[in-house]
Amino acid sequence: MMSISRSLLVCAFAIAVISLRQSSAAPQGAPQEDNGPPMPYEYKYDVEDQEKALFFGANEAGDAQGKVIGGYKVLLPDGRLMTVEYTVEGESGFVPKITFEENANPFGKGK
Repeated sequence: MMSISRSLLVCAFAIAVISLRQSSAAPQGAPQEDNGPPMPYEYKYDVEDQEKALFFGANEAGDAQGKVIGGYKVLLPDGRLMTVEYTVEGESGFVPKITFEENANPFGKGK
């Protein structure tokens, strides 16, 4: 039992040393080039298949200042509809707002 513990300890130590060595020897990424302001874009898709109980979709738009607004929705197996609306702006990162609709029946609702 003692030799197994010692062997595991030696292996763990060796892995840690190799890992540290590789991370310190890893090349630094190339400097990011400034390609100018972000390009505006927009996309949207919806999938509705009542027979297979599939209902999901997403949309997103980004502007020339780099602000992104979007969302997605999915009908969960337990019958709830999960909706996520989000923004990304500046240093704030991804800021979601998540809601659930109980006993959702999204098929046939207006889009």
